[in-house]
Amino acid sequence: MKKALIIQRLVCRIFFTQRTFSAVGLFVFIFSVCMCFGQGENNTWYFGYGAGVDFNSGSPVAISGGQTAQREGVASVSDASGNLLFYSDGLSVWDRTHSFMPNGTGLMGDPSSTQSATIVPIPGNANQYYLFTCPAINSSNGLRYSIVDMTLNAGNGDIAATKNVLLLNSTTEQCTTVPATNGCVWFITRKFNPVFYSYLIDITGIHPPVISNCGSVFMSININGLGYMKPSPLNNKIAIADYGASSAVSFFELYDFDNTTGSVSNAIQLSPPTNVVYGCSFSPDGTKFYGALWGPSIYQFDLTAGSAAAIQATETLIGNTNGTSVGAMQIGPDQKIYVTSEGDLSLSVIDNPNALGTACNFIFASLPLNGGTCGIGLPSIVQSVCNVMPTAAFFAPHHICPGTCTDFINNSQNATTYLWSFPGASPSTSTDANPVSICYNTPGNYTVSLIATNASGSDTLMLNNYITVYPYPAPQGIAQSGDTLFANAGAVSYQWYHGGVLIPGATDYFYLATSGGDYNVVATDANHCEVEAAIFDVVAAVQSMVNDLSSMVYPNPVVDKLVVTSSLLVGAPIEITIYNLLGEKVLAVSPLSLGRVVGGEAIDCRLLPSGIYYLEVTGSEIKFRKQFVKQ
Repeated sequence: MKKALIIQRLVCRIFFTQRTFSAVGLFVFIFSVCMCFGQGENNTWYFGYGAGVDFNSGSPVAISGGQTAQREGVASVSDASGNLLFYSDGLSVWDRTHSFMPNGTGLMGDPSSTQSATIVPIPGNANQYYLFTCPAINSSNGLRYSIVDMTLNAGNGDIAATKNVLLLNSTTEQCTTVPATNGCVWFITRKFNPVFYSYLIDITGIHPPVISNCGSVFMSININGLGYMKPSPLNNKIAIADYGASSAVSFFELYDFDNTTGSVSNAIQLSPPTNVVYGCSFSPDGTKFYGALWGPSIYQFDLTAGSAAAIQATETLIGNTNGTSVGAMQIGPDQKIYVTSEGDLSLSVIDNPNALGTACNFIFASLPLNGGTCGIGLPSIVQSVCNVMPTAAFFAPHHICPGTCTDFINNSQNATTYLWSFPGASPSTSTDANPVSICYNTPGNYTVSLIATNASGSDTLMLNNYITVYPYPAPQGIAQSGDTLFANAGAVSYQWYHGGVLIPGATDYFYLATSGGDYNVVATDANHCEVEAAIFDVVAAVQSMVNDLSSMVYPNPVVDKLVVTSSLLVGAPIEITIYNLLGEKVLAVSPLSLGRVVGGEAIDCRLLPSGIYYLEVTGSEIKFRKQFVKQ
């Protein structure tokens, strides 16, 4: 057999196949009378039992001082700069000093109401807020609202004369808010029969409700009406997690929402695999839905799948909370979803919630609360009503390989121009709405900032260490032994190419060349980073090949003797060699020294350590390799 020529050239390069992402469309809100309201309103959370989180640095930090001792619904609001104004459990209101407002007790929410409190800024008055309280399912309190005036109590705020005003005599424990295209904001709740009430809130006050008959009948006897109602960040859908006495009467229900008319329509149900449900959330880009069982399990559904049945079929378990019951799930200012589980001393997080399946990266107990304890509630989002000030927001695939590029999705609202800063990247700045091909060559962590501007002002979002560039993958090379090409072992996966064309099934760290030419291999490491090596001018002289070897080498796995069928031992000379996974020769035998067995010749493998090996048979008429396992 002609020996292969000496390798003349060996080249390696690192590369990355870019993923394509669809940018989320920007939404323009048209208002006649507006108030300035920045992005910091949701930067301070108080919840559970003395728990608190501050997002003002761009990353969540546990804080103390909170006075809540509430298992379920809470609300909190800050000013445009992220400074705390007040928070509530639907029964009481605490000011920025963590003291009760003088008239801030005796509200008519409930400690057992899922969404006991919701805060809405009053359009046209920068110092006043509606505080809605939602009853428990067996309460007669009804849906009510009060007005918090921040000019009272020496600027620390108090409830004015408007307190506990009845809006609707009976509701479930569920309510939410959605920005409106022709007003300021919608406040939405529902009754036990399938009727939704959408109240438009604008400069003139709270309008009579738009009533929609839609969805399933909830029955208090089945303990329906508990569980969260959540809006999509795209403002076009809402969802309910409907708790029940058993899994037979518990489900998620999704609806279309028209934020021009306030109507609710097109209900679809998604059923969990077991148990009842309580918490839910959409992903920041509106393409995924997350639902939690009343237990430790969290599931993802892909809303882009199509029909209700197709969406149901995408149900994927993405994580669990080690036995504790999952409560609220809430999108944070950093576009991650935070998860509370009852009695835990930390929040969990869905780190990349726009990603499909387990790539969303659920991390249990990622944010210790420094002495605070989770209930099953987190503060509802404060919507920026009648807001002509821009709010900066963005997302990008932010765990990438060195020498690769990423695209940014601009989720800002009400902005007309943009200034991006990408220190350490090329390019380092951009004025595009959605910058693409922002490339990072060196491993490390990189900060990204965006200034979103319109005629009324600007808003800056800076996320420290937002981009993580993985370490370089291990260098790759190709060695040649006879007609066999060997890549460096140790990668997670391999793919061989001949003349630039993928070789189907060639996914081992070695490849037996059947013809001459140029070969390359792409090796992928545990971070999904790829490194490529190429070898040119390979000369191969294989005269024949055997492809189906399943019945010619047996048993597999082998304990003592490996049988090679007699039909393979044709021609002379014959060489039989065994290699380990590193390509090292561990045994070479002559057919004359083999033990004769029925149907073939036997190789004594008893001295081989347990592991995976390759048997190579080489002769003038044949050459092949067969993987086998030594037990």
